Amino acid sequence: MLLIRKLSPVFLLAIAGAFSVHAQTQAVADSSSASVAPNAVSTSEPKKTEIAKPSIVTPEKILSDKTSEIGDRDSSKDVGEATAAAPTTAYQPASDDKWHFVFSPYFWMAGLHGTIGGPNRTIRVDERFSDIFDSLKFAFMGVFEAHKKKWAVQTDVEYVSIDDDKATPGPLFSSANAKIKTFVFTPEVAYRIYDNPDKGSFVQVLGGTRIWHLSSDLTFGAGVLPAVEIKGSRNWVDAVGGLRGKAGLSEKFFLMGRFDLGGGGSKFTYQLFGGLGYNLNQRVALVFGYRDLNVNYDKDNFVYDMSQRGPIMRVGFKF
Repeated sequence: MLLIRKLSPVFLLAIAGAFSVHAQTQAVADSSSASVAPNAVSTSEPKKTEIAKPSIVTPEKILSDKTSEIGDRDSSKDVGEATAAAPTTAYQPASDDKWHFVFSPYFWMAGLHGTIGGPNRTIRVDERFSDIFDSLKFAFMGVFEAHKKKWAVQTDVEYVSIDDDKATPGPLFSSANAKIKTFVFTPEVAYRIYDNPDKGSFVQVLGGTRIWHLSSDLTFGAGVLPAVEIKGSRNWVDAVGGLRGKAGLSEKFFLMGRFDLGGGGSKFTYQLFGGLGYNLNQRVALVFGYRDLNVNYDKDNFVYDMSQRGPIMRVGFKF
């Protein structure tokens, strides 16, 4: 399929990288166990019994034996302290006073449902993800997060370019072609209002902006009205706020979700996300879920009332 040839290599490389990090982590743990094991092996050969020979005990010999015993006790103490100080796991818990970072490329199998155009010249787009396979030209999606104690800064970047020749033109035209490029950048600040580190659960209140850039090239085939081509681009900014949370189910599995809404440049925008996550190790996690991003922009004789929704897969790398 065309989309698999275009996008799957990028996401598959991310998945392969996740499992590579997981395998390297396991190898480090196995190597550490192997290096410690020989110290626990003891010889099973019986000691040979020697016939005790009488010896003469002198004051010099007693003093020498005492000095040797004290030295052995000091050496044993040093070895014990060094063993206790050695790390027993590949990764140690990070200090809360430090910044921690997460980068999460994702693959969003979203369909497009809505209207784009201008007065009396709008196109109805109702494409499932399978329909977008042929029209998708390029896409990049990823989330970067930095957090320290209860504060976090997150940015979500999405760029998509499609060329859709199956758009619905309406009753006035015979056909329609829509070339659409969207860039959505969402910087946000979050604060934890609930935190349960023992269960890996938290709730954050968040606020920020959603910055949109939209470029469209619409071609209408002759019908009741003559053929026409409409080109244009729009930029706008929406203020958004909402909640984000995580609930640990076990050592490996967890649930994630978020909701935000807002407006300003557009009439209204909202986002919904829910997913199930799995920790490969302390630094790599996989998330599978569903996302819906909706915006209604209608200004300056330009309409973009669109919903992007569908399954989503994400790989998170902590460092």
